[in-house]
Formats: sequence, structure tokens, C-alpha cells
Amino acid sequence: MNRPSRWRVALLASAAWLLPVTASAAGNEPPLRATTCSFTGMLDELRAALKTGSPAYRKYVKERLKMAARVMPAEELLAAVQRERDPDVLEALGGAVAGKASFSEDASLLQPLLARAASDSDPALRAAAVRGLKGIGSVDAMGKNGNVVTYEQLIRDSAPEVRQAVVENLVHENAKVYFGHDQTVSETAVATALASRDPEAAAKLLSEVSMEQVGHETVEKLRGNLRTDHPGLRAASATALGGVPGAEAASTRRSLVDLYRTDKDPAVRKAALQGIARLGMGGASTTLESLRGVAPGMDAEIDAWQSALRLGLQEWHLVLREKERIRE
Repeated sequence: MNRPSRWRVALLASAAWLLPVTASAAGNEPPLRATTCSFTGMLDELRAALKTGSPAYRKYVKERLKMAARVMPAEELLAAVQRERDPDVLEALGGAVAGKASFSEDASLLQPLLARAASDSDPALRAAAVRGLKGIGSVDAMGKNGNVVTYEQLIRDSAPEVRQAVVENLVHENAKVYFGHDQTVSETAVATALASRDPEAAAKLLSEVSMEQVGHETVEKLRGNLRTDHPGLRAASATALGGVPGAEAASTRRSLVDLYRTDKDPAVRKAALQGIARLGMGGASTTLESLRGVAPGMDAEIDAWQSALRLGLQEWHLVLREKERIRE
């Protein structure tokens, strides 16, 4: 997919319906009337709504700001991003800037937001700036800004809330913006996980981001991570390897079989079995059966996979659901 097309896909995924809000939907707020609002007025209303408004009303004012930002001059909006000190308001302003950048296909508009994400002295504001990027093609946008700020850098932030925001952005972008089909996003998620010093954040990225489009080099990095000292990362890497492209399936299956035979951690062995089942689907039964008795305590897990695979389901999420049901 070429760059302009990817940018428009991101815009479609990030746009929300701006529906009329009634007093009953918004809680106790008065009915909204059509009016012409200045940016300062919208910002004041946003600030008040984020403090005391109902969830529906908060959503409304944030989406109204996003829609207005598309057509307003950028200077006032970017100045507000640079001076804002309230994390909730900064996140909403960031979302408006991100939406404008997507709509106009001008990634340079994100530079003030990226700068705050990387260097603001307040970790809550750094996290808010990162969250402001959620829902757009942020990986692509960072590249268009010269990768001066990247998720691989941000995941090393000392503040856990910043690292959490990075993980949530990438998981959301992979699943909801590109529906698991973008190679760059998936490979960025792997690179970000491997750059992280936070094992839990890295494990979440590896286990929840689709790997269906990753290239051979990234698969090799995931295989190398099967030897890391942290069992949670080994398990997450095994889970990720279950979703690699078909061309990588045979060699990856061998790596997961070796992992199951040699690793002593039950969670890692469980993840290896899941990866093997996913790689082979209906054809995984022979490989699974060959592992029976290697770790007798895991044989019930092999039985559950065999039972789920015999159902002949064609979608992985259905197979996984049935396997979990069997093991309940």
C-alpha cells in the first residue's frame, strides 16, 4: 500500500461519528444549540466538560474539537498544545492535532505533540501527548517527521504511564487502524518490544500485535527472543511466532518444538503449544502428539488443543475460544 493510501486508511479509522447530543444522553447538561464558537470558547467548554461532564458530553466536546480542528488555522491549535498543562486537555488537543494532520496529510503538524511526548518534564503530560496520537497512522507519521521521536525511544521512558500509552497506541493502531495488515506497524511493535526495559510492556506488545505481515528479519528477532532470561518474554515471543506468515511456518514450528522440549517454565510451554497449534491449525495434530509425555503435566493442554482442532474450525479466534472452553 503506498504512503498516501495508508494515511487515508488511518484517517478513516480515526474518524468518529459526531452525533447530536441530547440532554438525556449527556446527563444533566442542557440541550446543545447550534452556535458559532471561537477556539477559546471550545477550549473552555472542553476543560469544563472534562472535569464535570458526563461521559457522553465529554465525548461530544472532544469530537467537536476534532472536527473544528480540520478547518481551523493550525497556529492557534499548535500553540495550545505547547502551553497546555492539564493532561486530559492535552490528550484531547493532541487528538485534534492528530486528526488534522491525518485530514490534511501534513505529518509535520505533529511535531509539537511529539516533542512533548519525548521531553516534557511532567510524566503525566508526556503520557497524555502519546495518547493523543492514538487512532491515527502514528508510526507512518513519525517516519514522515524523520523518526526524530519513535516508539522505540518512548518505550524506554522512566514513567510507567508513558510506556503503557506506547503499548496501547501500537496495539490499537495494529488492530483498529490497519486491522493487522500493516507490516511497518507490526515490525515497529516488535522493535519497540525488543527496545523496552519493561518486560510486561514488551510481553503485551509481542502477544497482542498481529504478526501476519512481518518479514524474515523480524521473525528471526522473535526466535532469538525465545532465549531471553525472562519467561514472560519467552512466552510472549512464542505466542507471536504462532502468527507469522506461512513462508516462515516450517522453521518456526521447529523452533517452538525445541522450546517446548527444553524450556522448564509451564507458561512458556503452554505458549509454545499455542504457537504450534496456530501455525499448523488442522495439520498440527501430529506435531502436538509427538510432544506428549515430554512434560506430563502439560498433556492435558495437548489434549485440549487436539479436541479443539478436531472441530475443523477455519478461524483462529474460534479455535482458541473452543480450546479455552474445553480447559475451563
